[in-house]
Amino acid sequence: MTIDADPAPLAGRSVGITADRRWKEQAEMFRKRGAEVVHGPTLRTIDLSGDEALRQATLDLVERPPDYLVVTTGMGMRMWLEAAAAWGQGDALKSALAATRTLARGAKSSVAVRAAGLDLWWRAPQETMDEVVERLQAEPLAASRVAVQLFDPRGHPSTEVLRAAAAELVELPVYRWNLPEDVTSAHQLIDASLRGEVHALTFTSQPAVRHLFRIAEETGQADELRAALNGPLLPACVGPVCAEAAREEGIERPLWPEPPRLPAMVRQVTERLQAG
Repeated sequence: MTIDADPAPLAGRSVGITADRRWKEQAEMFRKRGAEVVHGPTLRTIDLSGDEALRQATLDLVERPPDYLVVTTGMGMRMWLEAAAAWGQGDALKSALAATRTLARGAKSSVAVRAAGLDLWWRAPQETMDEVVERLQAEPLAASRVAVQLFDPRGHPSTEVLRAAAAELVELPVYRWNLPEDVTSAHQLIDASLRGEVHALTFTSQPAVRHLFRIAEETGQADELRAALNGPLLPACVGPVCAEAAREEGIERPLWPEPPRLPAMVRQVTERLQAG
């Protein structure tokens, strides 16, 4: 029987979701396939679009446009442009970026760039920052101004490489991920996973993975959770960037789909769990 022919291919299965954004959309996809869903968010998204540091960086870029702009996430690009519009700088910012060579880390960021009416100069084929850095290193960065829409305001190796290579690096912190204010649901998800009541855990960002293990460490369950994710518990990531964090946390074979999209991840989890 094919997956399409079975109206509930995940009946009797349970999927744990660690996301905060779009988690209901993901949950609905799994429930339509018959799965039980356990939601234990391991992060919360903090909007920095009203931050003074971002406003000053934006005004600076309007006055002195960058030679290169790195757009790491579609959400971050949209939030930045919305913030600029709220400051009365929306059109001025787009005009300033008209001659900038804009690079996108992935599909969502490239869509956001084009939706803003900007030209996309280059997109990373595998949607990784390593590719973005490698492409920029082929350019005359020593004489260039580079702006980066940060997806990890607290630092990422790629940001430091670009800082060292460029004449000037302008950082654009649009949002950051913190631990949830209340981690009770995350602990409940961990407990259910270790009891064998959850068959797959899904991750849609690097911080979701890292925070899961930080939360598990609070109760001394990190090693047991790591062993489960290297055993019967399926670790499902939305893409290779997320999977990189999973490997760094000791998950040996994280799963991710091609293309790296939420619906594709749901289909992949369905196929893997149905296959047993």
